[in-house]
Amino acid sequence: MYTIHEGDVEAVELPGRKHKMIIGPDNFGGAESMCFGVADFPPNAHAPAHVHEVEEEILYVLSGAGDMFFDGKPEALRPGTCIYVPPGVEHSINNTCDEVLKVSYVFSPPVRQGSYDAKR
Repeated sequence: MYTIHEGDVEAVELPGRKHKMIIGPDNFGGAESMCFGVADFPPNAHAPAHVHEVEEEILYVLSGAGDMFFDGKPEALRPGTCIYVPPGVEHSINNTCDEVLKVSYVFSPPVRQGSYDAKR
């Protein structure tokens, strides 16, 4: 099998979001060099600032609206927004609307869910 549906993956509760790691080293597919998933940020929620020391992250906004902060500076998010977060950049997300802000993401190298939340 090479396909999986998001609905087949259980969400993990992390600060300010529900996180589904769909593909990765310990998940479906066993990808070794990257991971992919989705995160749902509830209405008016805030996910705390954190840093990925060595991982690059790409996010894509699927629905909702909000702000992503990079080293404390906000940038607006809306459906279709694509985001690149290089290693070492502190970032966080605020959902500023009354609906779920849903993003998909890719990390390389892969991360463990929530392993980066306590850093910095």
